[in-house]
This record gives sequence, structure tokens and C-alpha cells, in this order.
Amino acid sequence: MNTELSTISDPILSAIFQRRAIRAFEPVEIPVPTRDLLLQSARQAPSSFNSQPYRLYWVESPAQRDAVAKLCMSQKPAQSASALVVAVADIGSLRSTDEMQVAWMRQTGFPANKIREYERTSRIGRIIFMPGPLGLFAMLKWVLFWLLNTLKSIGMPPVTRQDQLKWAGKSTALACQNLMIAAEVVGLNTCPMEGFNGPRLARYLGLSPKYDEIVMVIAIGKRSPSYTAQPQWRRPIEATVTVL
Repeated sequence: MNTELSTISDPILSAIFQRRAIRAFEPVEIPVPTRDLLLQSARQAPSSFNSQPYRLYWVESPAQRDAVAKLCMSQKPAQSASALVVAVADIGSLRSTDEMQVAWMRQTGFPANKIREYERTSRIGRIIFMPGPLGLFAMLKWVLFWLLNTLKSIGMPPVTRQDQLKWAGKSTALACQNLMIAAEVVGLNTCPMEGFNGPRLARYLGLSPKYDEIVMVIAIGKRSPSYTAQPQWRRPIEATVTVL
């Protein structure tokens, strides 16, 4: 199965195929409407139960950007970017997100039974996700779901704090991909980075070690004319995809 870039006319598909991790940017200002468009695009990503368990920190002021860039090992993309986005998995916002959605449902005119159904489902979800003191509740839930799975396959929810952060990290990564593709569509470039001092960057942003975990930092800007992207290689599709 071969897909030639020259045959793709759709701007979204073209952006997906053209996107590269750019490691040198030229100084450009990202207008506020463009910034807001990118962040709104990130928010459209799907998430389990529409929980949106993430926060995005847009860092654009020179002083803040320099400080964050240093905590990203002073990598060239971080130093030359017009803005940096710190994507954070956030498991401490589940209750407030549920409350905001209920308020939106009431304002939008959802039937009362639909609102009660959502409130009941979200409450059960929070109980399932709650690790409890010293993780004892998580251990109890793990045993309970293990026993239930011997009778019927129902899966294992994220019962421990680390499981929850892993679960939230998946939704965070989806939001990041939306943001990077949107940037490509509007003529900007990005470089996702995992090279950063997590504990120090978390302290700099005032994150909670209990509820937050940084997933990645994205450098955003306009590719420098002096930077030449290397040809892109991907494994053959038959080495990646299995069609059943």
C-alpha cells in the first residue's frame, strides 16, 4: 500500500504527511487568534468519558520561555521556538470537569433524566478511579475486578494513581497530536520533546506531584530557512499493520 504525497489534495491529510519534528525555528510572533485556534483544536481531541484529564500551559513571554527552555535541557527547538506548550496529564480535575459538564447540560436544556444519568455515571467513574488512603482502596478494587474478570471479561480500570496518570496521558497525547496537526495546517511547525527535567519543570509550573504529570513539551514556531529536515522513513505498512 503506497500513498504518494503528491496525490494528496486535502489540507488536513497533507499536513499529516508533511509534519516533521523541526529542530530550529526563526523568530516569529504567533498571533493571539492563531494561538487560540491551536488550543481550541487540542481541546477537540477525544477523551474517555469526555473527562479531558489534561491541562496545557502555553509559554510565550521571553522570560518564561527561556526558563522553560533551560528545563528542557536547552535543546535548540526549545530555545528558538516562538512558544512552548507544556502538556500535563491531570487526574485532579475529574470532579470539577463533571460539575462543569452538568452545568452546561442544564444551560443547554438537556432533559432532567439525561442529567441524572450523567451524574450517576460520573459518580461511579470517580469511585472506580479513586485510589483511597495509602492505595488500600485501589488494592481492594484490583482484587474485585480480578474476580469479576474470572466470571466475565469486563476489563481492568485504572485503579492505582500510576494507572490513572497513564490513562490520562493517553488523552493528553491525543490533544497534543490535534494541536500539532492544526499548527501544520496554519503554516506553523512543531517539535514534541520528552527531554526535560520533569520534577523541576513541575515545580516551576506549580503542579501537584499527586495529581499531575508532564507528558511532553511542544516547541511551536516557523521553521528556520537554514534548517533542512531529514527525509522521513517509516516502517513498511505490512510491518506495522495487521488486517484481520
